[in-house]
Amino acid sequence: MVNVYMTLRTVSVVLLAVFGLLTLISGMILATAPHGPGSGDATALGISKSDWNAIREIVAFIAAGAAVLHVYANQRALAFHFKRAVGVTPSAGRR
Repeated sequence: MVNVYMTLRTVSVVLLAVFGLLTLISGMILATAPHGPGSGDATALGISKSDWNAIREIVAFIAAGAAVLHVYANQRALAFHFKRAVGVTPSAGRR
């Protein structure tokens, strides 16, 4: 039987890694692209600056969605670690 939460965890980590890396790469390309008037025709790897900007937006939204999926799939572990960091101990009658 497939554990749904383990599948969600795996998918969210892979999506975050891939799309986070793509966001980083496209951001570095845009940061090093020429700025100012007349730079709209600049290309990198055969893709125009405005297309790189559109690619980065789409990829970043997918990465943000993967982050939400990751938090959902790991909510119990996140709550445990947060409580531990704050110093809240579970009550004795609850298991």
